[in-house]
Amino acid sequence: MDIPRQQEAEPGIAERATRGAVIIVLLLAIMLLAFALGWGVNDLRSDEDAPVAAASAGDGSARTDGASTAAVIDEICNLLRTQHVDGAYITDETCREAAINGVVTSLNDPHTTYITPEEMESPGFDMGSTYQGIGASVSDSTGQVQIVAPFRDSPAEKAGIRPGDFILEVDGELTDGWSDAEAVKRIRGKAGTPVTLKVKHTDGAIETITITRGDIPITSVYTEPNLEVIPGESGTRLVDRDGNETPDIAYIAISQFHENTVNELRQAAKGLEGKGYKGLILDLRSNPGGLLSSVVAVADEFLTKGTIITEVDADGKRKSWTAKAGGTLTEFPIVVLQDEASASASEVLAAALRDNGRAKIVGTRSFGKGTVNQMVEIRNCSDPAGCGAVYVAVGRWLTPNNDQIEGLGVTPDVEVEMTRDDYVDQGDVQVFQAIDTLRGK
Repeated sequence: MDIPRQQEAEPGIAERATRGAVIIVLLLAIMLLAFALGWGVNDLRSDEDAPVAAASAGDGSARTDGASTAAVIDEICNLLRTQHVDGAYITDETCREAAINGVVTSLNDPHTTYITPEEMESPGFDMGSTYQGIGASVSDSTGQVQIVAPFRDSPAEKAGIRPGDFILEVDGELTDGWSDAEAVKRIRGKAGTPVTLKVKHTDGAIETITITRGDIPITSVYTEPNLEVIPGESGTRLVDRDGNETPDIAYIAISQFHENTVNELRQAAKGLEGKGYKGLILDLRSNPGGLLSSVVAVADEFLTKGTIITEVDADGKRKSWTAKAGGTLTEFPIVVLQDEASASASEVLAAALRDNGRAKIVGTRSFGKGTVNQMVEIRNCSDPAGCGAVYVAVGRWLTPNNDQIEGLGVTPDVEVEMTRDDYVDQGDVQVFQAIDTLRGK
């Protein structure tokens, strides 16, 4: 006998939470099924310098298997949508993204992520020399959204954002579970508009900061110290630990590697000519990386020969980039400054100069991001809006000495830590050590 229905009421908090949990379980089940069926994207490997590539379907057999797998996923999603008590929560989009993310997540690789069509339209994947936003790079490698580094003179830096800050909220919305791509999507925006970040600094202090987004001209090469070497005293001058200027030592900082960095470096090098410098400090602290093509070109300016970096792909095949003669900065002895926020391409450059005998490294162990990534667009779908892309790790970087960077970082020759208290009390002790090292002390 049918039981008469009572008038339906809005679900309470507990019931809504339960329904949410059910949906999560259902989507996880779809993810696991997709993984078990091997539903994935083939032929994702491509050169990092190439245009965005399309994912291939492979041979005819692969296409047949893929079609069969897609049909199974579609049937499960349709079943849940039409028969489950909370089926209204299941949409084509959630099914597709859950299945794709399930496959990607199974790799346990923070550097391989699925990018939705909407995210592809955001400026977060633009590696050009300008963009609109707050001027900071972020990472989710710790499981939370974290600032790797604010760019020099950016709205983020001016507002008080610091390297290592955890972003707890964006415009009042908790960032729990966000990827770095999601954070970029939410934080970036039109110049002149505000965004409010609640951050937890490395000293444990929690602060809410409102930042006005701007047009960010990404100047990447500087010839003045990033930090005032002696706080409140030295200004933009490079000075030693006694406060004396250093006419024998030049200074260049590279904040990141984009399409114009090597041209900026060559211009800076012209300014060093004829000034009698006997050594160079190359400051890569808080440099989050950038384009592989850019860092190879920059390394060529310091090297006359030798391997710059080696890529090892999924098949174990190796490809090496070798320095060419003709660089503008091949004569100076060099000390590289790095810290825990020096990542990716900056690690490549530091290791290339050190392993080829061109530099010593002062500072702390670097971040440890040593994957070669390529954004590969998924084209084999019928959705007119597109199916997004996979930002995929296609290889690992090895230093000229065949050391792995991923997860390990680059170890300095002279380890010098510098906390904020150290800097306030003693000045930039890492710069002081770099000067001493160049002077043979």
